Amino acid sequence: MRRCPYCGTEVPANSINCPGCYREIPRRIGGEKTKKEKDPRIALLLALLPGALGIWGLGHIYLGAGRRGLYFLGSGLILTLLLAALAYGWFLVITIVCLVLIALIWLAGFVMQALEAWMLAQAGSIDWESMF
Repeated sequence: MRRCPYCGTEVPANSINCPGCYREIPRRIGGEKTKKEKDPRIALLLALLPGALGIWGLGHIYLGAGRRGLYFLGSGLILTLLLAALAYGWFLVITIVCLVLIALIWLAGFVMQALEAWMLAQAGSIDWESMF
């Protein structure tokens, strides 16, 4: 017999819902996490640590959102290369303005991919169409 993680009632092995609180019982295969259950802390670390160097999207790839993760990866690398190129530019005023603008875009992208990786880990998926 297993126990309901919400109310502690004993649940028969073949039951989908708890007989005490009627909530759905999470399924485990052999005591291991199922494929869809990913650790949000790992996703966040993969989004933050390499992301600070411009390698974005690894949290998404870890969570199975490969297409979006590759989009972030390409965007992060391009913006990081642009920042590095502008940092060594010749036209000081134009370079500073471009550097600040691209740095702000870079920072927004970095924060967005890290937050989205965290949201994906918590919710399992994000339905962008229903948000707008």
